[in-house]
Amino acid sequence: MTIREYTITPGQADEIIRRVDDDWLDRLHKMPGFVSYHVVRPADDQLISVTAFLDEQGAKRGAEASAEWVGERLSDLDVKFVDMVEGKVVVHGGA
Repeated sequence: MTIREYTITPGQADEIIRRVDDDWLDRLHKMPGFVSYHVVRPADDQLISVTAFLDEQGAKRGAEASAEWVGERLSDLDVKFVDMVEGKVVVHGGA
C-alpha cells in the first residue's frame, strides 16, 4: 500500500479532485495488480491518497506513475508533494 500526502490551495481542491476522478482513476484501474484507491481530505489544504496493489512491484509502479501524472496533469495548480510511505497491508477488514 502506498500513502501519499499533498498540500493544496483550498480554492483549487474541486478542480484537483475532478481531474483525479476523470483521468487518473482510469489510468490506475488499468495497471496490473491494482486493488483500490482512495483520496481523503483531512484539512482544507491537504489531500491524502491511499493506493493498494496486489504486490510490492505494482505499488512501486503505481507510485512512479502517480508522481509522473501529478507533474503532467496538475502542474498548473498549486499541488505540493509532502511525503510518501509504503508498506505491506497486514490487516484488512473490508469486503
